[in-house]
Amino acid sequence: MKKWLIGGMAAAAVFTLEYTPAEKVEASYPKESGSLIVSYASEYPGYRWHVRKSGTEEYVSLSKDGISYGKYRSKNGITTQGAVLNKDTETTLANKGWKKVTSYKKGNVYYRLNLDNAAVYEKGSNYVTYFFDQHDGDKVKATLAIPKTVEAAKSGYYGKASSGLRYADEKLMLRLMNWERADYKKGKLGSYTKLNPVTRAHSADMAKNNYFSHTNLKGQDPFDRMKAAGITFSRAGENLSMGYVNVFSAHWGLMNSKGHRVNILNGAFTQADTGVAFRGDTPYYTVNFRTP
Repeated sequence: MKKWLIGGMAAAAVFTLEYTPAEKVEASYPKESGSLIVSYASEYPGYRWHVRKSGTEEYVSLSKDGISYGKYRSKNGITTQGAVLNKDTETTLANKGWKKVTSYKKGNVYYRLNLDNAAVYEKGSNYVTYFFDQHDGDKVKATLAIPKTVEAAKSGYYGKASSGLRYADEKLMLRLMNWERADYKKGKLGSYTKLNPVTRAHSADMAKNNYFSHTNLKGQDPFDRMKAAGITFSRAGENLSMGYVNVFSAHWGLMNSKGHRVNILNGAFTQADTGVAFRGDTPYYTVNFRTP
């Protein structure tokens, strides 16, 4: 008997409140290249996310013992996994004749991929996710390659929740947003760590009490929560996301929603922080934006 589990996902955005006062699918995986910027835990047991830089490109590598097993790449114009970023589209990919993947089989369970502005194809020994931008002609903006054997060994749909994964998702979300802002000539968002207890607390409250809203059960909106924590601002905003399979999918879910996109690319914001919590293994994200 086939068992199906569907990964749910959702997102919500609060608009700004202002106050006037390399490339082919590898059959054998290569040694890591470029310089290591930072290393984080991943949802894949035994593997870590390495943020690396090679030439002018920054990317995320799925790494183990000095070997790169997978990559997330998003630099405009590069050719990655058979697609030219910012040129190929969802339609041109569909015409390439690759085998599209709609579920992952793990043991006797099939995990149906509930994708939002993305598609997964089998490319040699990898599953490759292609992320599209509906606000820019459904162009391919990023790829994520994961070995099929590594995906099969991951627990369930999301992998096991952990404090290390929470920290990784928080930091990677900020980095992904800043890569987008660089593409659109917006200033870099600085990490404002005083927001972290606020964002984590809201994600934890939603996860614990099984709701999804900018307004918590006490009737506080994001601006109330910031002020209650003693955080002042001239401008602020909030994005929410839950249920995406990984931080890369969560980021592109936000970029494909107008309200979230406005916040991410708002040049007036100068600081941000992300707080992650889990309901079981399902991640909840709260992103707060701030201008002093």
